[in-house]
Amino acid sequence: MNADYWKGRRVCITGIAGFVGSNLARALLDLGADVVGLDRVKESPSLRALGVDVEVLPRDVRNRDRLAWALANGNGLVGWRAPEVVFHLAGLGHIKDCQEHPIEALETNVLGTANILEACRLLPMPPVVVVASSNHVYGSMSVGQYLWSEQHPPGQTDIYGTSKSCGDLIVRAYGRLGLRCAALRHTNAFGPADPHRSHIVTRLICDLLEGKEPVIATVNGSTATKGFIHVADVVQAYLLIAEALTEGLAPGTALNAGAERPVSITELAELVATVADVGLRPRFEEVAFWDQAEYREHLDSSRLLSVGWTRRPLTEALAETFIWYRAHGGMAWLSGNS
Repeated sequence: MNADYWKGRRVCITGIAGFVGSNLARALLDLGADVVGLDRVKESPSLRALGVDVEVLPRDVRNRDRLAWALANGNGLVGWRAPEVVFHLAGLGHIKDCQEHPIEALETNVLGTANILEACRLLPMPPVVVVASSNHVYGSMSVGQYLWSEQHPPGQTDIYGTSKSCGDLIVRAYGRLGLRCAALRHTNAFGPADPHRSHIVTRLICDLLEGKEPVIATVNGSTATKGFIHVADVVQAYLLIAEALTEGLAPGTALNAGAERPVSITELAELVATVADVGLRPRFEEVAFWDQAEYREHLDSSRLLSVGWTRRPLTEALAETFIWYRAHGGMAWLSGNS
């Protein structure tokens, strides 16, 4: 990563109030970038917990006209600088929410991505754009399959995975139109300031800090097998892709950012309990059905590794995350009481 590239560079993050967006903003500020945000909310506990205080334009990515105006003119104040880099992270990201609200998910994740790319394309000096995608474009691995490369076709049929697949195709199309854009398909991120206790690493850590025995559901003694990476490694991937686009990465490219190896939820729970070392172990409960029980994922990240991406070991990353939550009172930071 080229730290000098980011000094003074104007960067806009859509979805800045979210978990990954807040961590990305924090990293960019530390690199000396000039950061602004665009989100439906102007502040969030994640931004507050990470000490991110930047201008946030209240916009919905589904509103194309207001979006284009915002990127070109901000809130209409004199001195606004249009972004040189845009990270598009805004979207509906929870699988269950997308299934329950399919039209909202498709409008936000598909139309919203098109709106952002078009607004960027129409700027007098179009910025570099990196769009948040997901490993869920691939679906679940079939028996005998080892990993997905970027060349594997989309395979997910739920609303979330479908919306991300459509977003990737839109990125490819805008790349053909000459916009320097790319998509990042990353696996499950964990780390500081994640407000979603539904995320397994956050739940495991907070259960242990609260003296609760974490409970993991199993089906026929097994659980899903997934890739987990620290949010700082996801942030690094975003920054490297933006730099690579500036230096000649083919527009419209999609790149994978996955774990060094996938782990079962069983192994993950045991690892978290070990690094926490609070005298509690997970308890496994057999259930009749869980829709994720047979899910398998693993991404081939060789293309991203070839441009300098690195990943910290899972145990080390889990330990760092546990230390952060312990220092912030588990989830007490959500209310500003940590």
